Amino acid sequence: MHLKQLVNDKECYEQFQQHIDDLIYLRQRALETANEPHVMHRQQGAIDVLRKLKLLRETINGPTN
Repeated sequence: MHLKQLVNDKECYEQFQQHIDDLIYLRQRALETANEPHVMHRQQGAIDVLRKLKLLRETINGPTN
């Protein structure tokens, strides 16, 4: 599937967004229980990347005004 098709299929994109939200939730829980700095940094980095993926539609289609 091409990215343009993914971001423009409302149902599919909503499922994708929900999956990203679930992954962010799991990483946040792991961050809260992390005891070592390198584990905390890894979780923070993963959350950052996942949040950027949530902007995929805007990246592909451009900003809408």
